[in-house]
Amino acid sequence: MREHLLHGPLRSLRQPAGAGQPQSASASMPSLPTGGLQLLVIQASPFCNLDCHYCYLPDRGDTRRLPLDLLDRVMAQVMASDLPGPELAIVWHAGEPMAVPRDWYEAAFEIVARHTGGRAVRHHFQTNAVLIDDAWCDFFRRHGVRVGISVDGPAALHDAHRRTRDGRGTHARVMHGVQALRDAGLRFHAIAVLTRDALDQADALYDFFAALGVDQVGFNVEEAEAAHTQSSLQAVGSEAALRAFWARLLQRQQAEPGRLRVREVEAVLAALRHPQFGLVQGNAQNRPGQMLNVDCDGRWCFWSPELLGCRHPRLGEAVMGQLAASDPGFVTGSGLPAWADWQREIDDGVQRCRQECAYFDFCLGGAPSNKLAEHGHFGGSQTLACRLGQQVLIDAVLAALDQQLPPLR
Repeated sequence: MREHLLHGPLRSLRQPAGAGQPQSASASMPSLPTGGLQLLVIQASPFCNLDCHYCYLPDRGDTRRLPLDLLDRVMAQVMASDLPGPELAIVWHAGEPMAVPRDWYEAAFEIVARHTGGRAVRHHFQTNAVLIDDAWCDFFRRHGVRVGISVDGPAALHDAHRRTRDGRGTHARVMHGVQALRDAGLRFHAIAVLTRDALDQADALYDFFAALGVDQVGFNVEEAEAAHTQSSLQAVGSEAALRAFWARLLQRQQAEPGRLRVREVEAVLAALRHPQFGLVQGNAQNRPGQMLNVDCDGRWCFWSPELLGCRHPRLGEAVMGQLAASDPGFVTGSGLPAWADWQREIDDGVQRCRQECAYFDFCLGGAPSNKLAEHGHFGGSQTLACRLGQQVLIDAVLAALDQQLPPLR
C-alpha cells in the first residue's frame, strides 16, 4: 500500500508541459527538471513491527538501519545535483519509521539540515502509530514533523488486517497513540486501506474518522503490488460495492459540510480547478526527477517508491545506482543514464493511457508499480488499481456535482 504518499506531498506534484529545464544538453538523453525534486523518500530501515495482511514490503523482518555516514553521503549527492528545488519534503518510509530510535533521527535531521542549507525542508512520518508516546510527540513538535497514522477504521475492521507478528490486533494500541497526539495538541492525518470487507461499511468509516479529529483521511484501495500479489478487491462484485461506498460517503460529506475532509475527493476537485487541466504531461510517479526513493543501502530509483527493489522481466532490478558512489547516476558523462530505458517504457505506457483513457487528465498515466505488478511491464494502460482507485471515485464525484447537491469541500 502507498502508505505515505497519496497524502499531501505527492498528489500535488503535477508536471505541466514544458516545465523544468533539461539537466543535460544531450539530445539522446531524457531531461530532468532542474529544481523539480520535491519529494525525497528515505528508508531508515526496512523493518516493520507489524505484519499487515496487505503489505507490499518484501523485507519487513529485516532490522538493518541506514548508517548515518551513508545518509551523509546520500544527502551530499542529492544536494550537489541540480534536482532539488527551494522546498523539499522528506518522507521516512518503506518500513515503520518509528521502529528506528529517536536518537538516530536526531542525528539524521542534523545531517539533513547541514546539507539542505536555506531550503525549506519538511519531514513526514507515516506510522502505524503503535509506538507513539509523549517522548515521540515532543520530538514531532520540536522538529515540525507532519504525522500521518495508518488505521483502517473501527476495531473489528482494523484488527482483521493490521496485526502483530503473533496475530494480535493493534487497534487499541493505535488509539493510545492517537490520544497521545491529541493530548500534545498535534494535528495529524490518516490513511485507511479499503479491503473488500470495508466497502460495506461506509457509514461506520465516515463516523469513525469524523470523530477521530483528523485533518484529512485518505482511502487507499487494496492493491496487488510488489510482495502483495493478490487483492481482495479482485473478487467479483468489488467494483459495484466500491461505487456504492463512494456514493454513500459523498452523501454523508454533503449532508455535513466541513465535518470530514477526504483526500481523494479533494484531489478530483483540485484537478478540475487546475488552470492547466488537460495540458499536464504526467505525475511524480511516472516522470523522472520529481521524486527520488532511497533505500537503507543508498540504492535509488525515481518513480513509484514501491518499485525500489522490484524486478522487471527485461530490465532487471529497479535500482538505478548507489548514492554512496562518486557518480550518483542521475546523469552520466557519456551514453544514457541507467534510468533511461526504464523511462522510455514508462513513457510508452503513459502515452497509451493518454490515447485510450477518458480519465487521463485526472490520473496522468498512473503508477508504474501498478502496471508492472498487473501487466508485467510498464507499457500497458488500465490496471485494476487505476480502475478502482481512480475511475470509480472520479465517476462518483462527477455524478455528485451533476446532481447539483450542496458543494463538496
